[in-house]
Parts: sequence; C-alpha cells; structure tokens
Amino acid sequence: MCGGVFRRTVCMAAVFVFSQMEGRAGEAVPSAQELCREWFGSSTLVAPLATSDTNSVVQQVTSDGQTIGWIFRTDQVPPVCQGKRGEIAVLVGLGTEGRIKGLRVLSHKEDTRYFNRLKPSFFRQFLNLRADAGTHGIDAVTHATFSSHAIIQDVMEGARHVISLPEVAAQRKHSEDCALTKTAAVLHN
Repeated sequence: MCGGVFRRTVCMAAVFVFSQMEGRAGEAVPSAQELCREWFGSSTLVAPLATSDTNSVVQQVTSDGQTIGWIFRTDQVPPVCQGKRGEIAVLVGLGTEGRIKGLRVLSHKEDTRYFNRLKPSFFRQFLNLRADAGTHGIDAVTHATFSSHAIIQDVMEGARHVISLPEVAAQRKHSEDCALTKTAAVLHN
C-alpha cells in the first residue's frame, strides 16, 4: 500500500500518531458495564435515564431494580473542557449520595509523555468527593498541568451538572455530611 522508504516512514508515523490520539497505545479500555461492576458491585446494570430523551448521555446504574448511581462521559455533558491538545473523555461514576465512585480516562489527544505523568494517586483524589464540592483541594500534576486541570474541571463540573438534572436530583440520597465543609462526617475515637 505504501511504496518506498519515505512512504513507509510516513505511513508508520501516521499509524503511531493515530494510535496515540485515542488514549495510551496498547491499553485496553474496559466497557462502561465492566467499570460499573468495579465501582458499584457485580450485579449492576446500566441503562439511559428513563425519564428524559435529552439526557441519554447520562446512564442510570441499578442493582436489583434500585438506582444506585449514574455514569457519564465528561465529553458529553457541559462543560466540555480542553486539555492542551483537545478534549479528554473521562467516564465518571456517581453514587446516589452524590459522591464520585470512580473515574477512568477513555480517550485523549494529549502528548503521551506528559499525560503519563497522571498517576493513580492523581485519580484517587476524586474518590468519594461530593459532586458539588468544587475543585479546591484537588492537586494538579506538574508537567501535565493542562491535562490535569482539564480533568479536574471536567469531572467536578460535569458531576455538578449531572446531580442537578431533575431525573437525578429526584433520586439522590442525602447523607449526613458536615454542613460547613460538605465532607463526610468522620467518627473520632
């Protein structure tokens, strides 16, 4: 198909660039159903919100017929923030108490060298955060500043948008959080 050394080199470079555009090369991205089982438990089912055609990008997570949370892609709910090279799609799981249960990058166009600086510790900062907590206290990553800031803003503002949807707000459970800090009440010895 590609003839000559120059054409082969250009074709190989194009294949490499294209493979980098959809996430980390060689990394298999689990399905939404697999991630839901990881975040919510093994007996979960995922389906679009039943009460709204316009919010089909937000999926309802159920177990034994009961709503236990929602998942959404940050590139499909407002605001869609940009990294240095474009959108970063993150799948986010929210529990009915409005806390983040999990997140996973699905695709990005960022420079792999910088994006790989986003270690699991960066993503663990989001776990159990309230969707309405804001972005304060979430640390960005040096040398991956654009990417980490985009993910922080996308995840937190997207989560705030999702919990404000009437279909979601009607099913949310409100936990016993501290009214001043909006964090989970912690028992002390």
